[in-house]
Amino acid sequence: MKKKRLLTFRGMFEMEAKMWEKQEIVRLLKGAPGTQYQQADDANKAIIRDWVRSLLQQHPVTIVFVKADGTDREMRCTLNGDFIPAAAWPAASVDGLVKESRSRKQPDEHTMRVWDMDLGAWRSFRFERLKKVVTELRFD
Repeated sequence: MKKKRLLTFRGMFEMEAKMWEKQEIVRLLKGAPGTQYQQADDANKAIIRDWVRSLLQQHPVTIVFVKADGTDREMRCTLNGDFIPAAAWPAASVDGLVKESRSRKQPDEHTMRVWDMDLGAWRSFRFERLKKVVTELRFD
């Protein structure tokens, strides 16, 4: 009979993303309802939004969230201008002036609009429905 061992990382360096995922797993195992974002107070919700926004502005990120119809969606997306075509930006610059495009809805702080790299279009997700954030860290 083989013994199974649980391998754990005991180093001094732990990534914030790993800690967030670990906290989310512990929270789910305890049977806590909702997501970590839903359980957070306003200050921690702002921290989570800023953290996800900063990741998206740096490089492509894969996120998993629950769609409005209840199914899970995995989306590779970004807010980094290097990966978004110039024609896709909603505001156009004319003679140094920025012309705002008409928006159907007012921006919501609990919704993030991102560029879907696989579909080549703007999509959005709600932070309340966010399940997982996957990113690749490079130390160049």
